[in-house]
Amino acid sequence: MSTYPVSMQPTQLLHAEARQQLKPALTVSRRETVALLGALMAATTLVSLFVWVAGVATNNLIAAGTWGLGFIFLGLAIDSRKWLAIWQLTMGAALLALALLQTIVSPDFTIVSGALVTTWVAFTVFGQLR
Repeated sequence: MSTYPVSMQPTQLLHAEARQQLKPALTVSRRETVALLGALMAATTLVSLFVWVAGVATNNLIAAGTWGLGFIFLGLAIDSRKWLAIWQLTMGAALLALALLQTIVSPDFTIVSGALVTTWVAFTVFGQLR
């Protein structure tokens, strides 16, 4: 049986300047990690809620809620002067179309509209916490 010698490196200590440069990087990383976990928790909760709501037998009431969310996004798009208004306009139109599909085709489109709304909520929570 062959053995290979391993040399042990002496413990290296960080200099004071390096430690001061490392501390802000760790603070930023910790803040973004907490923001990401908060956004992930909000997204998981909303997806679970929308999946549960899709199984409830009140399809017209759920479609009316999705219709209302679509109008909220259209109002946000009209009120906004940023480039984000285009995405809000697209989201509002998509939610109106999904509300129509929920009543005509299948209530399972609630999950699709929930996924879209969850994406918006997750990005907003992440942006606010960061």
